[in-house]
Amino acid sequence: MPQDQENYSSDPDVRRLAIINAIELDRETALRLILSGFDDTDSAVREEAARAIADIPGDYMLLPLLKLLEDSDENVRIAAAETLSECNVKELGDIYEEWITNKGDFVRSSVLRALRPLRIPGVAFYALKGLNDLSQPVRLESVGVLGYLQNSAYAHDLSKVAVNDVSPEVRRVAVGAIGYALTPETLAAALQGLHDNEWQVRAEAAGTMAKLGADGVCGEVVVAMSTETQWQVISKLLVAIGKIKCHDAVSEVAEMLTHPVSNVRKEAAMCLGEIGNPVAIASLRTALLDRDPDVKKVAAWAIAKLQAI
Repeated sequence: MPQDQENYSSDPDVRRLAIINAIELDRETALRLILSGFDDTDSAVREEAARAIADIPGDYMLLPLLKLLEDSDENVRIAAAETLSECNVKELGDIYEEWITNKGDFVRSSVLRALRPLRIPGVAFYALKGLNDLSQPVRLESVGVLGYLQNSAYAHDLSKVAVNDVSPEVRRVAVGAIGYALTPETLAAALQGLHDNEWQVRAEAAGTMAKLGADGVCGEVVVAMSTETQWQVISKLLVAIGKIKCHDAVSEVAEMLTHPVSNVRKEAAMCLGEIGNPVAIASLRTALLDRDPDVKKVAAWAIAKLQAI
């Protein structure tokens, strides 16, 4: 064996660098080199191989990546999961069942994450079970799968998770996932989300209220805005109020034209224009003097819209 090949085979840094540079080779050689890295004794080489295979997508990459989800090294597992979630290979749907029931929490959550954008209806059975999994990542990815399917049959289960899950991140994703289905349960879950202890959940719930566009909830949404302290949530609540067209909320919305955060002031001006009540013109004229040019621009737009009514 030539001396340079001996050095190559014995030095993990050289092997890793070879995989990094494999993309410069012809496809067949690069693929052979990268796949050899999946079985390398060095974890850094396996990690590099898991990332490099993304540059040569194909169904042949699935089983090697799935096996790396059980690797002894955490960085290798993470690299494999990230590549798997980005490959969007339809063939994954043919082999998911064996892996979605794997005993490893990380494997189950990673496979669910990879399956999510494929929108495979059969995965819903496992995702529904995953909503009660002890593992937070599994519950989170299960919500994602059901949310992507956008089937009203799952709105009930997602609403329960949005209200009851112990993880704020799971609640946040769940309350965001129900925005496609206006039902008494999804509306109740979104309204409850407006009072969640975590502001990120409240912000997501406000976004969902805007998507649902339900009638008869103006009072509750306006109260939530009036008591909210996080400007990010207030901004989204203003969008929701505008979408719902709460005509009786003009005075409360107009108060937000003096908020210290310019984005809130801009959303308030937009909201007044969307509500469509000419009573707001007087308040909007004061916003024409705002120090933020974007606020002034939106206020002018809103005034013109209301004057045309």
